[in-house]
Amino acid sequence: MENTKKDSLKRQFHLETKSPIFRQALDFCERVADSHANVLLTGESGCGKEIASRYIHACGRRHNQNFVAVNCSSFTETLLESELFGHEQGSFTGASKTHTGKFELSNHGTLFLDEIGDLSLTTQIKLLRALETKQIERIGSNRKREIDFQLICATNQDLPFKIKNREFREDFFYRISTIVIKIPSLRERKEDLPALIDFFFRKFQKENGIVINALDNTVKDFLFSYNYPGNIRELRNIIERMVILSQHGTVTKEALPILYNISTAAAENQKTFSSIIPWKEHKANSEKEYLLWVLDQLDGNVAEASRRLGISSRQIFNKIREYGLR
Repeated sequence: MENTKKDSLKRQFHLETKSPIFRQALDFCERVADSHANVLLTGESGCGKEIASRYIHACGRRHNQNFVAVNCSSFTETLLESELFGHEQGSFTGASKTHTGKFELSNHGTLFLDEIGDLSLTTQIKLLRALETKQIERIGSNRKREIDFQLICATNQDLPFKIKNREFREDFFYRISTIVIKIPSLRERKEDLPALIDFFFRKFQKENGIVINALDNTVKDFLFSYNYPGNIRELRNIIERMVILSQHGTVTKEALPILYNISTAAAENQKTFSSIIPWKEHKANSEKEYLLWVLDQLDGNVAEASRRLGISSRQIFNKIREYGLR
């Protein structure tokens, strides 16, 4: 692909970079774009795997066809099968009309399966068969439909470890990982922080009709020293918060993330006793703030929060109601 087109697409997807490690990852994306190979994108949550998948699609010969994205953690096993394969009217209770699945919608284009590590073993078998035969059948139908697409999967999990624990099929892993590309975390490419910070400030000022004229030194120090465990998604959320909570065109330390404010307040009050409250109240406050922060980093994805926190989705919903969270 010619350099002018690559540069144009990088600007379109905001992938211009000064980081050698990220530049190499993008080079791999460009090289695989015109192939029929299945691609597995790995990397931490929020590091930009879906953007990378869209970049692969845009760089390749299928760029004029559909790009279809599915988050595998957003569906139950039964619903995911219907979402991917489609179903015929009346094939099960609630199937009031025919539904075209994502396999068919992505025909001749690109299918992106995010959070592939959350697939059940049963679903993995069904997907493996479809990928091997390049044919699918809608639920409730015996008619085979030919499919042809480039498959791109993404995960933030250690799939070889899951294979050892028999939570992920080895044959399915090899089928989806012809090419593996690691997308670096934001802390691994801090050279890009200035441009990303500037981009998100401009974006959210425009969206909210707010003009920012100044940042407190505390805010500047935070933005350039913080490690961003939630990666670009967290940076985006932080700056949106800063813009919205700014006063008279200035972002002050009061607009910093909740956990930063908690740790700062704890340090400032380390040797005072005026803020002592009952242990039960402190525990509830801390739990509320932490749950709010986790959901913020995961864009409100309760299923992913459940997996990360090691508690059930029902428990999370109960906490959301208990603390009056949105």
